[in-house]
Amino acid sequence: MKTIIRAVWLWAVLLLPVASFAQVLSGDVTGGGTVESSVTSSSAWIESNATDGDQVNFWSFTANAGDTLSIVVQSSAIEFGVSVYQGVVEQMELLIPGFSNYGDFGDNIFVAGTNPVTGAIGTSLLNLVLPSSGVYTIAVGGESGFPLEGIFAYSMNVSVTPVPLPAAFWLLGSALAGMGIFRRRRAA
Repeated sequence: MKTIIRAVWLWAVLLLPVASFAQVLSGDVTGGGTVESSVTSSSAWIESNATDGDQVNFWSFTANAGDTLSIVVQSSAIEFGVSVYQGVVEQMELLIPGFSNYGDFGDNIFVAGTNPVTGAIGTSLLNLVLPSSGVYTIAVGGESGFPLEGIFAYSMNVSVTPVPLPAAFWLLGSALAGMGIFRRRRAA
């Protein structure tokens, strides 16, 4: 009995850290840029069956409310789908019921995505206004509809444009500065 308990304890000690720190995120694209990557399934995004960060890549970024997000994915291998979520995808959230390309899952709130039925090579989400400040996740995966295993490369360009301050803000600021200067001159 002691041998069984020791064996179970040993397995728990060895496997718990691996399960707790499993890496799902492919990387951080805060501030935008172009990334080159690949997925190992041609249809995991459209079938909503991603179980790790290899079948569907998950890219995180931080943004503010009102920022504009644009994503363009290009590949000569397969068609890709893209979804954007508010929150960070974690390994446990990909288990049953798991990943959803068109709705909330785990602690992640669906913001927008490409249409899994009418997608085409050169998938894009353009000028998406982000609803609140915080961390977001982009899910990128194959939507070919023909399940194949392999390495399917893509290039993703992410652009996050900060919300511009309104002209009225600058006008108010310059008016206040002018009043301050006028007041100083008048007092002197």
